[in-house]
Amino acid sequence: MDSPASRVERVLIGLAVPLYLLTALAIADGRIVILSESNVDEDSFAYVFPALAVLATLLYTYIRGVGSRPHGDSPLDRWFSRESEDEMRERLRQEQMEADVSSMGSAWAEREKEHLERTLGEEE
Repeated sequence: MDSPASRVERVLIGLAVPLYLLTALAIADGRIVILSESNVDEDSFAYVFPALAVLATLLYTYIRGVGSRPHGDSPLDRWFSRESEDEMRERLRQEQMEADVSSMGSAWAEREKEHLERTLGEEE
């Protein structure tokens, strides 16, 4: 199975290519003027397409560039992991073992003891 990051890469490419096509059509139609100074049919809303296309391309490039680094080095790893599903499953099992319920029970008992000692100390 693919990692979530590789799925996001495919989505970003699938988003960027049509946006570049829309940008080219807007230029051909005169909605985006590049070299001419006449603003006959220029539409400021048409600049959204190239901006989104560039943003999608930059995100794709960033995700592709950090692909060789270990998991957790990128700020985007919180949203979608670059690990394969087997690696992710193993990491989550390890985190689950570290956050064992028995340690949580002893910590709760310790806090309860401290609270009771404080309460009894105030009553005296």
